[in-house]
Amino acid sequence: MIASIFITTYFTICFIGLIYGLLHREDYKLEVDFFIVIMVYVVSESIYFILFNLSVETFFDVNSALILWNVSIFARIISIGIWSAIHTTELNKSSRVRFLPVMIYILLGGIILSLLFNPVSFLVTQTGFEYYYFFSNLPLLISIVIFNGLVVVISWITQIKGYKEINDRKLSNFYFLFVFLLSLKILWYTLYILTLNSFFKVLHQMFYIIFMGFIVFLVVKKPNVLVVFTNKIYDFIIFHKSGILLYSFNFEKQSEVDESLLKGSILIGINHILANLSNVENQITLIKMSDRAIVFNYNNQLGYAVLLIAKHKNKILENAVDNFTKKFAEINKNSLKKLGGLIDVSTFKNANDLIEEYFSHYLIRK
Repeated sequence: MIASIFITTYFTICFIGLIYGLLHREDYKLEVDFFIVIMVYVVSESIYFILFNLSVETFFDVNSALILWNVSIFARIISIGIWSAIHTTELNKSSRVRFLPVMIYILLGGIILSLLFNPVSFLVTQTGFEYYYFFSNLPLLISIVIFNGLVVVISWITQIKGYKEINDRKLSNFYFLFVFLLSLKILWYTLYILTLNSFFKVLHQMFYIIFMGFIVFLVVKKPNVLVVFTNKIYDFIIFHKSGILLYSFNFEKQSEVDESLLKGSILIGINHILANLSNVENQITLIKMSDRAIVFNYNNQLGYAVLLIAKHKNKILENAVDNFTKKFAEINKNSLKKLGGLIDVSTFKNANDLIEEYFSHYLIRK
């Protein structure tokens, strides 16, 4: 009975999130590989929670319930391991040891899997309408507890150190709450498997529902939670083929900048590119930035180019620049065609609105 309540609540929350995501799918332009990882995480979480609830109820015989319990443990290891791995690697992109926690999770996960399906790992007893699983395999219990503890500790260290890496402060605060709820969920689960106290089991189930509800709320309230994680945009520049700076925006200062404030190497590289737009693929290499990625787009018909300098290059930024370029051409087509002699660049201040439209997730919200 209790299991059906929690499972129904879980599916209701997931259904709401799924329907909202489908209706607003244009807001969630994820890269394919990242989308696959997220789906594996969601499926693993679902399998875990459903089987965890079913395995402690006496709907099934002991052997079947034990299988469900074992699978739930492994699914749980996969789900929280995937989330913590994404969290750690994304917030430590510049670290040489960013993949160390991932390797630790894989190692411990392998140990847990090898111990999990040992036929003498659990002693199953029935009290009332519930099964209880006593760990007769002490190394398995220790491995799970260590895994849980590492996920919590590494997640908090990563979140605290990586706070400054997220431009959107409100979004960063959401992640802190996310880690807090995740920690509580893991804490109650750990206390339950150590004590087999039903109070901790119910707390774990309740906080799991709260945790999933928060995820759905986060996805609805902040679509960029999946679109933008730690990537940063530094400069956004629009140049005419004559070499005139039409517009420039600095995302760190959150303001427009004039040509005199741009780095000389950037200006030289851009002027080389604009001098020969037909050979842009070769000319783009003239801009050398060891710690930055460059997204470049140009319009041969109207003779202007858009250049974005970011921390990391991905399809999301490329699509945003492409959409910006098309919209900018549509709005300023007549002005661009008439350019010549003394150019009044104030005409192109409308780019501010396009920056807000296509790159709002990268603007700092205070």
